[in-house]
Amino acid sequence: MTATLKSSVFDEPDAADPRDGPRRFKFAPTFIIDLAVSLLFVAAILPLWAVEIDRIPALKMAPTFVIGVLILACYAGKVLVIAHLDRRGGDARTYVKSSALVTTGPYGWSRHPTYTVAMVQFLLWAALALYLQAFAPWRWTLLAAAFGLPALFFLVNDRIVMPSEEAMLRGLHPEDYDAYAAHVRRWFGRKSG
Repeated sequence: MTATLKSSVFDEPDAADPRDGPRRFKFAPTFIIDLAVSLLFVAAILPLWAVEIDRIPALKMAPTFVIGVLILACYAGKVLVIAHLDRRGGDARTYVKSSALVTTGPYGWSRHPTYTVAMVQFLLWAALALYLQAFAPWRWTLLAAAFGLPALFFLVNDRIVMPSEEAMLRGLHPEDYDAYAAHVRRWFGRKSG
């Protein structure tokens, strides 16, 4: 079951024509969802980290730093995807719709590459939470965050946000978008045939 929302939050009805240039900067709803889930992970992990950091030997803490670097790399990856879209005439930050459908670069492998990178990021947050939980007293909030937040992020995006954006893109580029969707999966990968 999927739902498309007809609102300024998801379908960008006031997005600027690419010839007009950007109107104004605003935070995309998906950025707010991403930030909220990240902050919930920080809120779940930070108390455990603060209490247990002195008790856990440095060697056992090393993977947390590796996971942390990978999480930061995901944030950088999302910036690079947005920069790629910007170079092709679209601008997610100021809601400028590209005059041509962007299907190259990361969009050649995912119809929604920023959400894909965000999903990897949240799975890394979950791995960090579970790794820390292995060395500390059981905390239900940490386990709930590790399992619930990635699932929630996936469901909200896969069932509401992505279908709404796809409906908007299909309206802008009807023939191009259907051909594109026939070859590139929503989350990741190319379709065979």
